[in-house]
Amino acid sequence: MNPIDTVRRAIADALRPDEKVYVDEWAEANRVLPPDTPEPGPYRNTRTPYLIDIQRTMSPGSPWREGWWQKPHQVGGSVSGENMVGAWICTAAGSTLVVFPTIDDGKQWELARFEPMRVSTRALRRRIRPADEKGSDNTKLRKKYPGGVMRIIGANRVGGMKSSTVRYIKFEEPDEYVASVGGQGRVTDIIRKRAENFGRKAKIYGDGTPTIDGQSVIQAETRRGDQRKWHLRCPDCAHPQVLQRSELRWNDGDPDSVRLVCLECGTLNTEHAWKARNYAARPKGMTEPGAKAAGLAYWEATAVGEPGVASWVSFSALAAPIGWRPWPVFVREWLAAQGNEEKLKTFVNNYDGECYTDTIRSSIGAADLKKRAENYPLMSCPLGGLVCTAGVDTQDNRLAIVIRAFGRGEQSWGVWHSEIYGNPSQPEVWAKLRELLEAPIRHESGQIMRVDAAAIDMGGHHGEDVKAFCRDAQLHGKHWFAIAGAKAFAAPMLGKPKPVEFTYRGKEVPGGAVLRFVGTQSIKNLINGRLGLSKPGGGYYHFPLGFEDDYYKQLRTERREWRRDSKGHKELWWVKGTDARNETWDCEVYLYAAFLYAMSGRHAEIVYREREKLFGAVRQLDLLDATAVQAPVQPAADSQPAEAVDADTETETETDTDDEARELQRVPPPPQKRRRHAPPRRGGFVSNWG
Repeated sequence: MNPIDTVRRAIADALRPDEKVYVDEWAEANRVLPPDTPEPGPYRNTRTPYLIDIQRTMSPGSPWREGWWQKPHQVGGSVSGENMVGAWICTAAGSTLVVFPTIDDGKQWELARFEPMRVSTRALRRRIRPADEKGSDNTKLRKKYPGGVMRIIGANRVGGMKSSTVRYIKFEEPDEYVASVGGQGRVTDIIRKRAENFGRKAKIYGDGTPTIDGQSVIQAETRRGDQRKWHLRCPDCAHPQVLQRSELRWNDGDPDSVRLVCLECGTLNTEHAWKARNYAARPKGMTEPGAKAAGLAYWEATAVGEPGVASWVSFSALAAPIGWRPWPVFVREWLAAQGNEEKLKTFVNNYDGECYTDTIRSSIGAADLKKRAENYPLMSCPLGGLVCTAGVDTQDNRLAIVIRAFGRGEQSWGVWHSEIYGNPSQPEVWAKLRELLEAPIRHESGQIMRVDAAAIDMGGHHGEDVKAFCRDAQLHGKHWFAIAGAKAFAAPMLGKPKPVEFTYRGKEVPGGAVLRFVGTQSIKNLINGRLGLSKPGGGYYHFPLGFEDDYYKQLRTERREWRRDSKGHKELWWVKGTDARNETWDCEVYLYAAFLYAMSGRHAEIVYREREKLFGAVRQLDLLDATAVQAPVQPAADSQPAEAVDADTETETETDTDDEARELQRVPPPPQKRRRHAPPRRGGFVSNWG
């Protein structure tokens, strides 16, 4: 073709109106999945029929302006988003904005997802030149093509969201975005305004896994739409229903026997039976009402949303294609998550595709915990308690203290809770604390128990007083140490000791106080999960009747919020409520750190066995108990018959034996060698004052 024909063809292509091509049809005609994907080769809509309606709704010629999909993990959401971006560029070009939680996430997507798609898809190769090609004017975060440019930005930077007008917007995992950018509002609301000038021509799509109920961004966006749900028909009676975890049935101990029950006829069928007919191939161009009439799986709206806003909800991993998320694996993951709040939250988000309701925080309140109080006195420990620790929170006008005893499986019993009022700068306050920590604790076995270790908060305005108290305690052999909360979310529950007292030469003071950082977020998550346990056993928390209402209120005053740390990682942090006291909550965290300190470097089983010998159940013998009286020891018989032994000889023998026993008692013990104490080493601070 000569240059003139090339120019004429280019002009004709530019003047020709865009064909009305749906995203799903474009993907099936052009998309080739790269070799490193689970199912490489030409893209097929028959494999994931639930993606057809989503992609068709977000096609350039569709009347819908926005679409939001609340989904679980690994169900094809990333592929559908890539198909939309490719179809937008190739069928109705316009500027595109792809938004990720951070710019690093965007770079990873460009490297691992978009560039392989561009290389393997001929239609994209013709329009987007490689970033490393000379003169392409493309970068990792900016891709130019005829009709527009695609930009990849991070939601944590305000600058990337302004000074741009785009037709297409793709949101990736909006729940991972920062709550507010520069105090200007939610990220999705700010970026949505970038497409206002395009009116109905604009296409705004977002998908992601939900997080916490009431705080999830994708949950809030899907509620604005018509909330379409994916229905499958029963293999026996053809009754349509949305697949839910509550409809699964299996034999105890045999997840491979899992079946799903029909809510209409009650029959049980396997995963293959449910999906063989529902996921049969659709004719080209079939709509969701047509699929419903044909007896196939289909989406159906369940609400009236805002004009032009579509949404897809209640889609579980149970509906994934055969082989992607097998139902037996689904059941095993569900069983493994029981009793672990973090695993349960992950399962609900990633498998159910639903927001996690913080049931422990919302249902186990202060009043519910108080109802579990047991009838044993303060400063006493029931059977089972073996290691006793204390946590002390320092305030400007008081010290709060909680003492708790731990047993096997870290089952624990509350022993004491009180507050010592007074300015911590006064020695009298610390004298009262010392008296309390040294007070005897009556064990149910009859023995006396003592506080093994105590962790004292050094934060606030009295850090020097805490150091002085802990230094003096260490010199007297007490395991009372200073602690401070670590700033990192994933900090270890108990950090290494850090010297905090130095000479004027910068050397550590011998016998000086040390500080340990405590991973407060990790310990709070652990305790929060254990507070939800309903049966005594490993990890269960016991409370005495003597604990007052204030203890329980402070124990449940904090709530969890999504926040980002200094590195941009988004985590669910425990935060203090407005004008709410939380001293007992902090004390429980500190005393658990003290428990870790007491058990550090020792095998738990050995510690428990040693303590059980001391605090085990003591049997009180009755004087009339015949089994407790042992028969007297008979003397050894002589070579002569017993009846031939003379009575006088027998009496003489007993007297001699008694005399020998008295002589043995008079023998003084062997002399012990006196230990010579080594002279102190004269160095550092000591040598200057010797």
